[in-house]
Amino acid sequence: MTTWRRYVHHEHVWATVVTFDVRAPQISESDVREACAAAARELHRIDEWLSPFRSDSEVSAIRRGELSAVDVSAPVAEVLAGCAAVTTQSGGAFDPWAAPGGFDPSGYVKGWGADRAAAILVGHGFANVSVNAAGDVTCRGRSDAEREGWRIGIADPADPNRILGAVEVCDAHLATSGRYEQGDHIVDPATGRRAVSVDSATVLARDGGQADAWATALLVRGPAGLPLITPDSGLSAMVVSSGYAWVQGEAFARDRLVAAG
Repeated sequence: MTTWRRYVHHEHVWATVVTFDVRAPQISESDVREACAAAARELHRIDEWLSPFRSDSEVSAIRRGELSAVDVSAPVAEVLAGCAAVTTQSGGAFDPWAAPGGFDPSGYVKGWGADRAAAILVGHGFANVSVNAAGDVTCRGRSDAEREGWRIGIADPADPNRILGAVEVCDAHLATSGRYEQGDHIVDPATGRRAVSVDSATVLARDGGQADAWATALLVRGPAGLPLITPDSGLSAMVVSSGYAWVQGEAFARDRLVAAG
């Protein structure tokens, strides 16, 4: 077995830590540092555009009614369109316009931003990378010569130090939303109250923004939301509650992630 080299960078941004993991048979340290610096700059630009906690962001201007959707920058317009699509597809289970204080795309941006950072790393010539945004992971290429992709573990919501199982993530994004992160931090758009139906929801998708948003939607709706994951959506999902798991889509079924015990 050939041992690949690995370079890891931790970036403090979005009130969390985003980790870049770059792997290859050979890695030029100067080149990988340059690539990670470029990807990190993009994460900070995303914060400047889309943070609801920065008074100077476009999102904050939207929340104050000072900026309309037709006047936003191209990246913000892309996020608005992505949020609108998942809001429609999920029947409103994900609705950033219903957030307290006004539009808050945070439930979409983490996955979307991880995708953008991964694209920059790949664009700098590093085909095998993962970007872990506080547990939501975009993967490109493979983790080593023996795998087709990256083996990503899913935490047990009853004990985040325990892994329920793992999924092979190939050029895709794995997002998990759960009570163990911030308690009942998700607002049900139907009631305007903080409420969740299950302990955690995990979604695998090609698009990081979609995966992130759907994980939020399913945390609110629970197993009742799984039929919204249609066969042609390209999504796979798992929701976990009280030691049991419900799955939709081939990725989790194939890996037999059907019980949390």
